[in-house]
Amino acid sequence: MDSQLENKLYERFPHLYRERSAPLESSRMGWGFQCDAGWYKIIYEMSKEIQRLAVSGEFAPAITEVRKNKDGTLYVEARNLTPPIADIITNAHEKSRLTCEFCSYQPAFQRSGTSSEGAKIACGRCCVKTRTSPHPARRKGSKRPRRAPDTIVVKR
Repeated sequence: MDSQLENKLYERFPHLYRERSAPLESSRMGWGFQCDAGWYKIIYEMSKEIQRLAVSGEFAPAITEVRKNKDGTLYVEARNLTPPIADIITNAHEKSRLTCEFCSYQPAFQRSGTSSEGAKIACGRCCVKTRTSPHPARRKGSKRPRRAPDTIVVKR
């Protein structure tokens, strides 16, 4: 995710993302948000709902990891969860199944990826943008002229 968007989340929800300064052995938030910017709105809404329901103090929930799963969906790991907060995280996971991870367009579909990072969830437009083909795209006017057939069949 873009560092400006990450910083907005850190500034808006400092207590929720307090694990970002913890050592990497205990929290993976030191790596930041390991997903594309299309899911920013989902993460923001999830964080807002968690902060609204969370209790303050030592046992407040803390998000320790936000990344993209191998199946292409959003994965959020947290500490000190209560059942309502776990439901909010599950809802964010389900929303990510239908949201393009690049431009946040809905509905998007899971596209199988050939890269090492696994599947991608993308809309049609972003899928075409991110597709790498072994052959460069031809321009419309660069087609070869058709050759006349050697045999012509005439119907009567």
